[in-house]
Amino acid sequence: KNVATAGSSTIMEEEDSDDESESSSKARIVDFRRTTLICVSLVVIIAVVIGSSFSFAKPPPEFSTSTATPPQPLEDGLPHLHKYAYVFVAYDRSGYAVADELNEQLQKTMAEQKGHGKLKEQYIDSRSQFNAESLCPDLNLESNTVTILEAPEFHCNMQKLRALFMNHKDHDQEKYGVKVIHLVRNPFSMAVANYQDRKSRDQPEEVRFKNPCNSLTQDFSPNVPMTVADLNSPILEENGIMTHEDFDNTLANCNGMYQTQPGLETATYQQHLEQLPPADGLRMSVADGIKNIALMASDLITFKRVHQMVLDEHSNPKRKKKRHYGLMTLTMDAMLNYPGNSMMNFMDFIFGAGISTTAKRSAAASYEHNQKSAKESTDAMETEKLITLLRNDPIVGEPLGRVESLLDLVLSEQQTSEIER
Repeated sequence: KNVATAGSSTIMEEEDSDDESESSSKARIVDFRRTTLICVSLVVIIAVVIGSSFSFAKPPPEFSTSTATPPQPLEDGLPHLHKYAYVFVAYDRSGYAVADELNEQLQKTMAEQKGHGKLKEQYIDSRSQFNAESLCPDLNLESNTVTILEAPEFHCNMQKLRALFMNHKDHDQEKYGVKVIHLVRNPFSMAVANYQDRKSRDQPEEVRFKNPCNSLTQDFSPNVPMTVADLNSPILEENGIMTHEDFDNTLANCNGMYQTQPGLETATYQQHLEQLPPADGLRMSVADGIKNIALMASDLITFKRVHQMVLDEHSNPKRKKKRHYGLMTLTMDAMLNYPGNSMMNFMDFIFGAGISTTAKRSAAASYEHNQKSAKESTDAMETEKLITLLRNDPIVGEPLGRVESLLDLVLSEQQTSEIER
């Protein structure tokens, strides 16, 4: 700006010259210099913009955190990526989709590593593989495997749960540890997404015609005569998150609405959500989806306890075999709003120094591009209105708020752990 002003001043001074031709020539020279300066400035600005495009927008630190025990020291200095078990845990439709996307990238990168190849995959059905005695699924997390768990039922004691993650059956194959990717979501956001999904998307008959209240009354199975409240309320009540009464109140409210309103006596679940006021429809969909919210809250507590148990084992000088336990807690808000940075964090967590930064950034840039291309348009203002309705709801607002506080606390503590490392 100062140079341009000086140039203008020079032009004015030259115009006062008696030699009109010389004045005009000098003025053209000054104009050329000023134009050149502007072009150079534009080039610099463009270069800065282009350069900035190679860095991803970073989410607030509470959106993505990880915690880990020290990995087993390796004499050869190699990462031995195939000697770990990898586990994805998710709770809703969006979480399952992200788990598949992250697994696809994990498998692609592993296949590119010399001497590795793809990991063996296993999908665990928490109901069909649930152990009625231990109250946990029958898991065997071998090295060189990736396991995707959809809303897993972990209700066993902490020693059993620690053994499920850290032990394995095939002792001929060495296992260095486990890396868990915990895909979580704000409970209000999860509840609203379930409401919108059940209300507006094409649903199979078993969903459209289901009684949403039954989610809270049905026993887990004939061999496990316990409801979602029976299984989850002990650990949640112990930590001040949700009581059995919270589940009961949600159930009573649902029963008071379902097929009891004028004109809805024979209506389906989906028809209720379409015709009830949003506040009522939200409460009904919370009853339908509260199980997964409760499971997420339970896992936030138990995964943290397992980490502390393994950490204590590492501090025991008498323990010879020390396996690595890595836990990445990744929110769906981060995946949806900051896909590139989230993928970069994921690649760092999984591969560490085992692959180049260039390879990680390439994967992150590709993922961000694909997510932006496929991103569905959503009415953010409408979603925020529905979340506000839930926050102020006299039945479900407080329990969901306590789950939200638990999630914030876990993310904050893990972020502090990262900083200290």
